[in-house]
Amino acid sequence: MGFYTLLRSICMIVSPIILYAFVNYSNRTEADLKEGFSILGFMILTKVVESVSQRHFCFGSRRSGMKIRSALMVAVYQKLLKLSSSARRRHSTGEVVNYIAVDAYRLGEFPWWFHITWTSVVQLVLSILLLFCVVGAGALPGLVPLLICGLLNVPMAKIIQNSQSQFMMAQDERLRSTSEILNNMKIIKLQSWEDKFKNLVLSLRAKEFIWLSKAQIIKANGAFLYWMSPTIVPSVVFLGCALFNSAPLNAGTIFTVVTALRIMGEPVRMIPEALSIMIQVKVSLDRLNTFLLDEELDSINDYGRNIKQSPVNAVEIQAGNFIWEHESVSPTLRDVNLEIKWGQKIAVCGPVGAGKSSLLYAVLGEIPKISGTVSY
Repeated sequence: MGFYTLLRSICMIVSPIILYAFVNYSNRTEADLKEGFSILGFMILTKVVESVSQRHFCFGSRRSGMKIRSALMVAVYQKLLKLSSSARRRHSTGEVVNYIAVDAYRLGEFPWWFHITWTSVVQLVLSILLLFCVVGAGALPGLVPLLICGLLNVPMAKIIQNSQSQFMMAQDERLRSTSEILNNMKIIKLQSWEDKFKNLVLSLRAKEFIWLSKAQIIKANGAFLYWMSPTIVPSVVFLGCALFNSAPLNAGTIFTVVTALRIMGEPVRMIPEALSIMIQVKVSLDRLNTFLLDEELDSINDYGRNIKQSPVNAVEIQAGNFIWEHESVSPTLRDVNLEIKWGQKIAVCGPVGAGKSSLLYAVLGEIPKISGTVSY
């Protein structure tokens, strides 16, 4: 993919040079048909190679992005099946949906935008060198607007990165609250708490909107600067040519400069958006990395499942002590001894908070065990 996009950038830079030669050839009094057909053939060849390389680049980058997105979705799903109980509390259902729907999608777009970013920089540098070759010192004033835009882009990128991180955190908080509200809708309806929880969701959405609007405003300002630069730079370049007398303002020079600046306009417009996307990719990569490296059931050092097979009983717990939070002083379940014979039907009864669900989690091995044995 990198080869194809580099080949496309080179063909785009060669086009103004061929155009410069064609204009100079057309201004001659004596025509050389061999040279004319050669220039025309090179012009057609560069456009064909540019088009073919662009199509291969688009196809390859999208295919790689789809593979990355599919692999991340599978990895998130498999990780979710192995998360420990404490890790599940750190990652709600809404957050996991965000990992698949938002973060995996952004990383799937990474191959496209990664190659667009570095080839835009290469294309911009080659365009500037081409301008120096054509107009000489007259291109120096034209670099001033580009340099100003580049310097302004640094603080904008930092603000956008911080806004994206805060936006994703606010979105996760809203989705977590929404999921809890939907799971307990019967109680909310019974107690007539609809307005209270509606205001809660709206306040979380307003907090999310603040960070989203801040990031979009900064993006709009950056896009405005870069969209204006292709209009300002040609005027400054022609002014520099007139002041320094570095190149004659004839048809060959004007057409070449305009074509080079038009080619320069694409990377100038794409670089801010590419940087914004790369910042979003970095935020999504950090979020997925935190999730995929979180604690698993089989990776808990001294609190693992340690399930043994029992030759006699269907389920057997001997002197079991279990705890949800490792930092807690007292265990959640203490001195549990349980024997369930094969074929027995057992009912676990008790008041709310007595530990019925914790006992079932202890049997399944999904609550950290301090001591004792569990076998079935």
